[in-house]
Amino acid sequence: YIRAKRMAWVAARRQRQRGDEKILTPHVDDLVASNFERSGGLWVTLIGEDQYEVRDKEGNTWHVNLAEKTCSCCEFQALLIPCTHAIAAATRYKIRVDSLVAEYYTLRTYQAAYSKLIYPVVGYESIDILSSDSSESQLEVNPPACRRPPGRPRKNRILSRGEFEVLS
Repeated sequence: YIRAKRMAWVAARRQRQRGDEKILTPHVDDLVASNFERSGGLWVTLIGEDQYEVRDKEGNTWHVNLAEKTCSCCEFQALLIPCTHAIAAATRYKIRVDSLVAEYYTLRTYQAAYSKLIYPVVGYESIDILSSDSSESQLEVNPPACRRPPGRPRKNRILSRGEFEVLS
């Protein structure tokens, strides 16, 4: 069942991305569009080559380096997707925003991940399964590992029968 479900998912995702003209995956494209809309009210000042100062209406400033793909808000480095400040700097100086997104989020990588086929298992009835009374099967089945009970652990040990608390 799991193999069949996975096979259907991979085939559906492979089919969905055929003929798509976009560069980024759909989810990342939505994130970039959302960040683009929020970057509207930001002022951008050129500091040096590929380095910018981005300010908002409250006077907060961020340092953006598009060559190294960094921003002082650290969102750009963490997600490898341009934050609102990086998008504001890129659009102000006519740099393609999709060129700032990491290679992981491109449709080419997405299509490569789903390029392999999952084939059905044919003739599984002919697979020989050893019976439990066979001498060949020496499989030892252990009980599942115990889980910690819910709640906070006790601070004091519960004294067993015959033990007394020693008062100092």
